[in-house]
Order: sequence, then C-alpha cells, then structure tokens
Amino acid sequence: MVVGDVAKVEELIRNTALTKGIRTTEFFLDYDKMRTGNVTTSQFFRVIWENFGLKFNCEEERSLSDKYDLENNGKMNYRRFCDVINLPFDAKQMHIDPRCQKLEPRELLGSSRSLRPLSPDSEKYMEQLLRRLQTFYQRRGIFLRVLCRDFDAHKTGIITESQFYRSFVQPSGISEEDVAKLVQKYGDPDRPGFVNYLNISNDLEALGEVMEEERAPYLPRIRDMGDYLPPKIRPDRELQQLLDRIRIAIFKHRVRSIEFFRDYDKLRSGVITVNQFMAALVLAIGKEAQLTETDLVKIVAFYKTPDGRVEYREFCDMLENAFNVPDLEKKPTQDVVRPPEGYLGRNLPVLMDCEEARIREVIDIITDEVQKRRLMLYQYFKDYDRSMAYSRVITPSQFGRILTFLSINVNQEDFRLLCRKFADPTTGDVNYPAFVQTVDKDFVNYTQDTVKDYQKEPTPPEDCELNPPETVDFDSLIQRIRHHILVNRLRVVEYFKDFDHLRTGTMTKERFLRCLSSLGLSSLGHHNLTKAQFEALAEYYRDPKDSSKVLWGRFENDIESVFTIPYLEKMPTVQVPPSEIFVIPKPGTMDWRFASDEQRERYDKLMSRLSAYVAERRAHLYPYFKSFDKHNNGHITRMQFRQALAMALLHCSEEEMQTLESKFANDDGIDYVAFFGEVEPQEPLPFLYVERMKEMRLINSKRRLPEIKPLRDLETIMLKIRSKVFKERIRVHDWMADFDKLNCGRILKVNFRRAIALCRLALQESEIAILEDHYETAGDPEYVDYLRFDDDVEKVFATKHMDKMPTLEPHLFQMPEQLRVNELLPEHETLLKKCLQRIADKVKVTRMQLFPLFEDYDKVNTGCVSRSQFRRVLNELELAGLAPTETEWICLWEKFSTQVGGREDVNYLTFCDVVYGMAGFEWRHP
Repeated sequence: MVVGDVAKVEELIRNTALTKGIRTTEFFLDYDKMRTGNVTTSQFFRVIWENFGLKFNCEEERSLSDKYDLENNGKMNYRRFCDVINLPFDAKQMHIDPRCQKLEPRELLGSSRSLRPLSPDSEKYMEQLLRRLQTFYQRRGIFLRVLCRDFDAHKTGIITESQFYRSFVQPSGISEEDVAKLVQKYGDPDRPGFVNYLNISNDLEALGEVMEEERAPYLPRIRDMGDYLPPKIRPDRELQQLLDRIRIAIFKHRVRSIEFFRDYDKLRSGVITVNQFMAALVLAIGKEAQLTETDLVKIVAFYKTPDGRVEYREFCDMLENAFNVPDLEKKPTQDVVRPPEGYLGRNLPVLMDCEEARIREVIDIITDEVQKRRLMLYQYFKDYDRSMAYSRVITPSQFGRILTFLSINVNQEDFRLLCRKFADPTTGDVNYPAFVQTVDKDFVNYTQDTVKDYQKEPTPPEDCELNPPETVDFDSLIQRIRHHILVNRLRVVEYFKDFDHLRTGTMTKERFLRCLSSLGLSSLGHHNLTKAQFEALAEYYRDPKDSSKVLWGRFENDIESVFTIPYLEKMPTVQVPPSEIFVIPKPGTMDWRFASDEQRERYDKLMSRLSAYVAERRAHLYPYFKSFDKHNNGHITRMQFRQALAMALLHCSEEEMQTLESKFANDDGIDYVAFFGEVEPQEPLPFLYVERMKEMRLINSKRRLPEIKPLRDLETIMLKIRSKVFKERIRVHDWMADFDKLNCGRILKVNFRRAIALCRLALQESEIAILEDHYETAGDPEYVDYLRFDDDVEKVFATKHMDKMPTLEPHLFQMPEQLRVNELLPEHETLLKKCLQRIADKVKVTRMQLFPLFEDYDKVNTGCVSRSQFRRVLNELELAGLAPTETEWICLWEKFSTQVGGREDVNYLTFCDVVYGMAGFEWRHP
C-alpha cells in the first residue's frame, strides 16, 4: 500500500496502535538509554516494523524523516511522533467538534468488514436472520466466538469457510442458503475463502443489546413530585427467611460457597449468568438447604443486574459473613455476635396448633411410662444408627419397631404426628436424640440458649463486690505447695530462672504467676491456685524495694527446704528434718485422730473381717477398682467404690460403708489405693543397700587370675601393639585425647589404662605397667606422656614430620612372622627342625595337600585350629608317626601357637608354609 501524504501514514499508525492497544513510547525507550528523545532513523523504522507490523516504502519513510528529523542530523524525534500518534484530537481544527475527532479502534484484532454491498431487501432479510440467530443463541447459552476460536490458532479473527461450517450451530429454521448468504456477507475482502467470525459475533452481541432495549418497558410519565422519589423498598420476609436458612446451612456444613461460583467466572468479574448461578448454588448447598425452583428464582431476582446476569460475589459475602465481621483485624473495637447455642442445630418443625396439642398429650403419656419403667431409650435407638457415620437419625419404620419392642403403644395417627414432629429437615428421617431428650428428662442431647440467656449480662460497677473476700491460710498453702513439690520431685529453680536472665532473684507478678502455672499450680495442674491465694503469695514475697516485683529466690528456698536446707555446708551441726514430715493428706481427708471410739471400733472389726476374707479366698481386688479409674489417679467416686466392693463380694452394711468413706474419702473421691494397703498389707521392701555394698567389696577383694605368658621387654610389647594397630586400623590418639581436656599432651595413669582398655589392645596388667614406666612424665609420676606413646605407635603408618625430611625413604611396616615371635630353647629348636624335615620329605614324595583337611575344621576362616584338631589332621594324613614322642608334639604346638580369643590355638597356615618351604614347593602351589 503506497501512501504519499504523511498524514495518511500517521493515521495508519494511529489506527494500528488503537486496534492492538500499543503504547508507542515504551518501545522507543529501549533505544534511548540517555532519554534524549531522539533515536536513529534505522531504529525508528525498526520499532514501527517489529511492533506495529508496518513496512513503508522509500517515499513514506522520506516523508516521516522530513517531518520528525528536526535537526537534520539523521535522528528522529520520537517524543513528538508519540504525541501526534497519541493525540486525542487536533487542536488546530477548531471548526470541528473535538468529540467528533475522537478516534475509535477498528474491528477486533485489526479485521475489516466486507465491502460487498447488498440490496435493501437482502439487508433487511440479513437483519431478521441475525435476530433469529441471536434469540436462539441467547436461549441456549451459545457463544459463536467460543465455537470458532478452536480453529483460530493465531487469534486473527478469521477462519476458512469450511471451518466456519463445521463450528457453526445451525438452528432448525435456518436453511443452507441462509448460511451461504451469511458467509457471503462476512467474507474477508482481502482473502477469498475466509470468513471474519469476529464481525459476526460482534454484530450478534450488538443486536442483542438492541433487542433488550426494545423489550424494556417505557417509563411512565411523571405526574407529581412524589414520582421523583425512589420507591420505598419493603422488606421481603420470605426472602429473608430463605437467606437465613441458606446461611445456617453454609455455617453448619462449613461450605466455601464462593469456590463453586468462581469456576464460572474466569475473569473474576463478580458476575455470572443466571443458569450458571443456579447450577453453582444447587451444587454448593441445594440439598442441605432444601432449595426448590421457586427459591432459586427469588434469589436470582434479588441479585440480578440490569444486563441480565447475577452478582454472585455480593451473595457469597452475605453467606460467608453470616456470623462474623469481614476485615475484623482492622476493627479491634467491633463486637462480634455469635449465634446462640443450639441455634444452628436440628430444630424441630412447628405444626398446627391442634397437632401440637395432641403431640404434647402423647409425649406426656410416653414420659410417664418411661419414668415408671426407668427405661434408657437412647441405647435402643443408637443400635439402629449403624451407617457410615454417626448420623443421629433412623428411618420411621425403625422408629416404630423400637417403640413396639419397648411396649410403648402409639396408634397410627399419633405415630405419624411423632414422625412429622421429630423429622430431620434434610433427610426426612426421625431425629431420635431429640425424641429421647423430650421424653427422658435425665438425657441431654443438646442445649439451646434463649434470647434472655444470650443477651449480654451487664457489667457490675467496680466498687460492687459480688462475692465476699476469700480468707487464705498461708501456712496450709505453703504446706500444700511443699507437698506437691516433694511428691512430684520438682526443681523449683528450673521453672523460674528462665524468666530472670540477670539472676537478680526477682521478677514481676505476671511472670511469677506464669511460673507457678508451669509448676503445676493451676487449674490444669495438680493444685488449682485461686486468685486470693496467689495474691497472698505475692504479698508475702513482695520485694521491699519494688512493690511490683516478687522475690522468687526466697520462695524457692522456702519450698525446696523439703529436700535440704540451703548453705548446709556452713552449718555442720544443723540436723536436717526428714522429708516425711512434709507429706500431707489430700484436701478433704478426715483426720482420723479426731474419730470417735465407736467409729474406730467399727473400722477395726470391718478391716479384720475384710482382710480375713481376702486372705482366705485369695481374692485379687485391684481389677475391680482399676476398671473405674479412667484417669489413673488412684481415686474413684463413692458410687463406684460401692459398686466395686459389691463386685468383689465384700459386703458391708450402710454404717460400715459410711465408716470406710469417712476414712478414705477426700475431694478427689475415694482413695482405693490406701484401702488396698489396709485390706492387703504388704511387707515393706528391705533396705538392700548395705548388703549390696558387702557383695561389691567381696567381689573386688577376690584374687585376680594369674597372667598367661606376659611379655617382659618393651620392644616385644610395642611390636604386639603395632601389629594390632596395623591389622585392625586402630586410632589410639582418638581414645586418649578424650581424657586430655587441656591438650597438654599428658593424662593420668588411670585414664591411660582406660584408654588402653577401650582400644582393645589385649594387654595384660604387667605389660601396661611397663608402658607406664617407660612413658611416665618427667617430674610428675602420676601422669603419662601419651603423645610420645602415640608417635611410637603411629610409625606403622607414617613417619612423623616427614615433610621436613625429603630425603628419607619411607618403609612399610611388616607384620612379624609367628615363628619369630614364638622362640623355643635351642635343643627344642633342633628337635623341631628334625621333625619338620621328616614331614617335609614325605610331603615332597607324595605331593600331599595339607590345606584342605585343616580348612574343614576352620569354619570361620581364622587360619587356626585347636591342638586336638591339629593332631587329628596329621593322623588322617598319616604324618603323626613322624613325630613319635610327646616332646616333639609339644614343640610343634608351642612353635605354631597363637592366641585367639583367650585360647591357645595352632596356626596351620604358618605350619603349611614352613613344610612346603622345606619341601621345596612353590609358595602356596604344592
């Protein structure tokens, strides 16, 4: 397209920017880092090409350059260009109304309309056709744009004619010729064979608005000033009851209603269509709130917008804020009103007056029969409630079956009234807990507050005391706290020191109360500390320098005196009182010292009789009482105590039972553990500490076993240690460094022995003594230089400070052979050599295999066998006759002996290697 005039080029760019929603300034800023307002000519046309999709010829580029190259230096002033493109109207054309100069974007996505003119009759017929299509689509909820969008991959608004025929929903009254005319009307003029479906969709929507205006009634003519006033909205009581029912159902079932509506609102505009609103509401709470078609129509009519859609967000806000205030964190002084107790429960329906009167008569008759027969109805009804969950409803047939089973006769008409009165509003079944609560006054299913109970009680004035002040016995309070600390073995300082970082011994009253609560002196602990008792404690331990603080250190010393007296090391002559004097009985326990002689005599006779019965029958009473103690606190109620005695066949008269209760009762109930101590007395456990100490001394005083072949020289001991360390990769330094906290390189001899034992070096007592004497610290005989010992041992792996000796040749530690370790006397060596030579000669002649038979006895592959096994193998190999004397056998055993787990075995691997070597065989290849 060639455009010679610069105004036409600007108009083309302006229309493209409006159509595509482009902000022209943003793209030029990427090339103008210094914000000078100028870019090069190539950059200018590159922005227009890449972002606007416009490619100009040389003449058009020259016209734009002549206008916006203000300084003739090859740079374009893009700011002036953007002002012209974004200008709402031309200020120089004063003869034209600015509102008429306002530019409107072209068709959606830059598409253009068909230029093919139609005759007036064809245009009229086309309008009627579009009206029929719009009526059909609006009634069925069809959007032509959504149907055709699947074929428009590049979102250009244009598809082929075949694709349009496939996606077009054709009503029954429209023929193929009508569809062909529609395609001809909206065909793309630049691209034959394509249809602009966006123009069809826009025309259908515009025509739908026109049809809505035509259907809207005209406003009546205003006759007087009253017509100017808005009409007074009268409250709709039925709608309010309907909304209250939905709000209660939403609150009871914890439904997030907005989640069901939001699926239909992709753009989160807050409005959806009527059908979508009804479907979401029925899916969310339709069954629970028992919504009918009429109820849905009322709700839609109330929240409907002028464009025919429904404001679901306002509806959901009303539902979810039924019993709370939105944005409550921003309203700290707001009073939140919660529904009364039982207001959201399964309320009973209200029947007619005559039916209610008959229901009351029937219920009175059933109530009298239940009281006379002492029936417990709830268990019979609950047996039929065996569904997937505890639903608290049963069917009417089950309800009638249970009444018949209980011999509660009700005629058919009264039974129908009962089912209607106690019907569940959701399922229609019978709410049996409500029925049982109505006819049985001792059964409580739920409670419901009245309006009077729910009203907020007036706050009394501060100077008006509702209750008289409580008197506190401070001595008994301290005794009770000491008893609590002693019985539970609590360290008071552990609960207070975390709140006193500077260890001043003082803290505020609020923190003092928190520490007492964590100590168990609260309603959740063992002793409930009342407000008056706390004030008495705070006043007694008040800091004289600061009245707002409490001396918790002094409180700690007074309470922990149950264990010991502070600073006892400074008072050696003070006698510590026994802890038993601080043990006091539980509150409510009777002091038996003040019992009458008659009570004492009756109690002694009763306990003698019960103890004799239990001892004679060997009765085990604990299970009977323990089954009633659900909290495991050693106490049960009076009724449970009597029932447990009856189950254990311990019959007592009423006077004897009262005597037992007065003896063992307290505020927590009956102390049945103390009762066991009287009925089944057990001997106290003996004090075994003295006897245990005697046994320990006797064990330690026993003589130790003699050492077996200890090593006498230091070199042999070190060779043994190095061999053990090299073989098992033991880090001796790690075990000994744990006893050297100051890293001074020395440890006590006692700790040295402990470290040697932990290393499992298998050293005997005399061998460790030789090591201690050799590595003893100079000037301090109680210590050992373990670092020097570690250096000598670690030489098996590497030489210390080898980095400072570059010419030193490293040598690998070689494990010593067993033959060099086991040295014999010269005459025994000569005798052994002759015996081994005889064995080697026979092995060489017969090419005998020695290993297989030895390995049969070596199940764990240690390379060793016992002496008897060694002799048995040589007998099987017919080699035992070559060692005729017992002395030669002893020499063989001692020469090849090795210690395995404290036992002397024979190393057959070394024996076989020596024999093969003397026979001239290749090593391990006979």
